[in-house]
Amino acid sequence: MVILLTLISYIIGNFLPALQLGRHAGKKITDEGSGNPGARNAGRVFGKKAFFVVFLLDAGKGVLAVSMAFWFDGRPAILMLALAAVMLGHCYPFVHRFKGGKGAATFIGGLLVFNVTWVVPILITFAVLYPFIKKFTAASVYAALSIIPCSFWIYDEQVTVIASFIVGLLLWTHRANLSFQRGGSE
Repeated sequence: MVILLTLISYIIGNFLPALQLGRHAGKKITDEGSGNPGARNAGRVFGKKAFFVVFLLDAGKGVLAVSMAFWFDGRPAILMLALAAVMLGHCYPFVHRFKGGKGAATFIGGLLVFNVTWVVPILITFAVLYPFIKKFTAASVYAALSIIPCSFWIYDEQVTVIASFIVGLLLWTHRANLSFQRGGSE
């Protein structure tokens, strides 16, 4: 059952609403703006409304995968595994030649279902980091690191390992945004 749930979560992640929006508008979003098929680039290319629609749909994938895991099993490690799988599907979708988004919205949606209280340490860490980093995306991604000590404190090693993988995935997909050099990507 766990393997099937993981596979379904990965497949759910393969749906990239920014690509669908682009097709509807007659544009290929991967050729526009930053080329990323995520909410932020959809906002750049199609406007604020497109950002919100794509963000909500991408977050909804995380909500759906973690909710399914909750209904089928309910163990925290299985919920985190579903979140990791849906994020992998979003970032590396096989139906789009493994070229997807960065996973932030999907992470947020899934995290809200997994444990909404984890948003608090992320927000606190962001509030501390942002004045020093002065880059919204970098501060947000680094703030996600706060889920690792939360998982270690509240859950077991399995959850902590999967949470570490998820944060590592976010760091990897946002690596261009984490540059502290002047003129680095935001």
